Amino acid sequence: MIAPIADALARIEARAEDLQHLFEGGFEPGDARSMRATNALPYLDALSVVAPDGAYFVALDARGRSTFTRAGEFSFDDGTLRGRDRTPVLGFRDGGASPVPLRADPVDIALGRVAGAAIESDGTLAYQRSVVDPRSGERRAERVAIGRLALARFPAGTQPLRRDPTHVVAPPGVAPTVGRAGENPFGRLTTFARDLGRLDPLAGLERLEEAYLSFEAMRAANFARGSLERGALDLVK
Repeated sequence: MIAPIADALARIEARAEDLQHLFEGGFEPGDARSMRATNALPYLDALSVVAPDGAYFVALDARGRSTFTRAGEFSFDDGTLRGRDRTPVLGFRDGGASPVPLRADPVDIALGRVAGAAIESDGTLAYQRSVVDPRSGERRAERVAIGRLALARFPAGTQPLRRDPTHVVAPPGVAPTVGRAGENPFGRLTTFARDLGRLDPLAGLERLEEAYLSFEAMRAANFARGSLERGALDLVK
């Protein structure tokens, strides 16, 4: 009975950990029964977007491997689009076939001419370049489109492997479909919004209660079994 009890304790820990990430953008619970549909909250940040249901943003981890996340609260501090964990976010530039990190023009970065970065509903990442007219000396801003965010979708029935609370990786032998927002099979992004995670609070509590009840039942059965064995030994004596 030791192994089943250990498994029951592990389920309690897993369900309790799920609840620790309640309303965390990009989080998906380990138990599919606790999942809800995408829930977006209005958020006054031009770099905060929510992916369509079933779609993930694509990023690179420290080893240069692709990871996938629904956490769409991005930053652009150094001219590179990054996730909350500072990993580069990938997208398509100049009609390229493969996604690459989305970065502003190095000259614009060096000269401090990058401002007003925003992500549009079709995934376009753009910023305002500040330029000075050499004749009039007048300063003006012009829009510069860097590229379009990449989105990924796993085949139906595939359960991605969780790498951390907000990132998943593809299971062995599974290749997700990668494309652009607004194009098949992907919908458009919800702009100026924040993802609230896919953990249903009530369902998460129900799963935790189930795990506790299962553990208590196993512990009671183990205690009863021990009592019977002790009783049998007393009879033999």
